[in-house]
Amino acid sequence: MKVTTSCSGRFHIFDQARQLHCHGVLHRFINDYPKWMTRRWGVPDEKVESLVANGVLGRMTRWIPDSWSPIFKSRVVERVHDLFSRRLAGYVPPDSDVFIGLSSFCLQAIERAKELGQITIVDHGSLHQRTERRLLEEECQLHGLPLEVESAPQWLIDKEDEEFSAADRVMVLSEAARRSFIEEGIDGAKIFVNPCGVDLSQFSPLNSEQNGCFRIIYCGNISLRKGIHYLLQAFSELKLDNAELWLIGSMPSPSFGRLIEKYKSEKVRFLGTFQQGELRQIYTRGSVLVLPSLADGFGLVVPQAMACGLPVIVSRNVGAADIVTEGVDGYVVPIRNVEALKNRLFFLYTNSTQRMAMADAACAKAQKALGWDQYGDCLVHFLRTLRPE
Repeated sequence: MKVTTSCSGRFHIFDQARQLHCHGVLHRFINDYPKWMTRRWGVPDEKVESLVANGVLGRMTRWIPDSWSPIFKSRVVERVHDLFSRRLAGYVPPDSDVFIGLSSFCLQAIERAKELGQITIVDHGSLHQRTERRLLEEECQLHGLPLEVESAPQWLIDKEDEEFSAADRVMVLSEAARRSFIEEGIDGAKIFVNPCGVDLSQFSPLNSEQNGCFRIIYCGNISLRKGIHYLLQAFSELKLDNAELWLIGSMPSPSFGRLIEKYKSEKVRFLGTFQQGELRQIYTRGSVLVLPSLADGFGLVVPQAMACGLPVIVSRNVGAADIVTEGVDGYVVPIRNVEALKNRLFFLYTNSTQRMAMADAACAKAQKALGWDQYGDCLVHFLRTLRPE
């Protein structure tokens, strides 16, 4: 079996390409980074097609000033997506058996692969965009905020709808994502769920000094979508002694910053962003990781923290809820539920023995079942069911 996978940006697709190569089925990996980058993921140069110019264009859109018209920026991004998709179509190898494309970047390539008689798969990393937009619109109305720019534009939703319709299969990272697709009318039989793995060589327990402090870790964008305001409210109302909340991620937009301003205190630390290689030092100084997102296709920080020995609290709309065993290595709570967050945090704060047992269970699960090798095994098994050799 020969498999071609592709992406603009990196996401989880670089790990996917490495796993396909390790299983001996990778035919081509088409992306928009230079080959020195794909070498770092263990993918040999001869299997890589690098559309570097498209990558440069894509990354330049991040530097469009916020003061410029959002409509103009959206049109530029749409054009960049379309340019990559059209160029990608010209690189689809005629002798592949399976073509995998990242959603919003692969419509023309999917059409070309189907002309060549290949099985086609769209890989989508989040909940359905229409579901995410609805959740964000509800949240903005609740708090009197303008709809955030992170909400997907209509052109992107329409393009992804075309891709999902054209492809033979849709691949998502979680049951939460699968539910959202079914709610939007996509046949559940068309959807394959395979959760992300974690790099176990990079994330593992480390003896770190905690000074007896109960430390809550949040890692991700400081944004409305991530539900961070509910965690801040829960922490503020608990008024725990010798406790801290560490927020790891980019600083909030001005409108969201004003919403959470009232929760700032000496116990709440906004630490900014860190490189992946630095996160282990953060996780291992924590007592629990909390990810209360309104919408999160997976949440790679969850297995990372578990691998470092942290129990986790996640919302039902976090894809990584699939890997949490309730009361054993973490908890799953409803979205927007401050009381549920308070109850779970207070239990872990007052029951250190149980918390340590959950930490051990989280680490054991991650080391045994949550590595990228498990992701690769599951993916290749699925592909072989589509194209038996």
